[in-house]
Amino acid sequence: MEPTQVFILLLHPIAALLVIREFLRQREWRKESLALKGAERAGALERHEADGERLFRMVLAVVGLAFLARAVSVVLAGKSLEVGVFLPGHFHGWAGLLGLALMTYLWMLGRRVSAQKAAGEKFARTKMLHGRLADVMVALIAIHAFLGFLYFLQLVG
Repeated sequence: MEPTQVFILLLHPIAALLVIREFLRQREWRKESLALKGAERAGALERHEADGERLFRMVLAVVGLAFLARAVSVVLAGKSLEVGVFLPGHFHGWAGLLGLALMTYLWMLGRRVSAQKAAGEKFARTKMLHGRLADVMVALIAIHAFLGFLYFLQLVG
C-alpha cells in the first residue's frame, strides 16, 4: 500500500482518538455533578449539554471521514468507486455503524432528559439510562478501536 493511502486511512483513527478523548471527558460529568451545587452546577450542566451536542456532531464527522478515507483510498488504488466499496466487509465497519446508532440513541436520551427536566416531568429514569448507556459505550468503544487497529494492520500488511 502506498504511503499516501496509509496516511489517508490513518485520518479516521486519529480523529476517532480525539473524539474518544472528548467522550471520556464528557462522561466525567457524572462525578462532577455530585460535587457541584447551585449556579455552578447549572453552568456545568449547560456546558455538558452543549458539549454533548458538539460531541455528537464530531462522531458524525468521524464516521463521514471513515467513508471518505475509504473512497479516496480506493480511487488512489486505481479501482472504480462502486456502492459496494462503502459497505463494510469486516466486523469493525459493522460495529462502527452499530456504534453510530447507539451514539444517536445516547444523544437522544440526553436531549430527552433535558426536555423532561425543563417541562417539570420526571426524568430520573431517562437520566439513569443515559448514564448507563454511556458506561456500556466505553467498553464498546474500546473493543471497536482495537478491532480497527487489527483491521488497519490487515490493510497495510
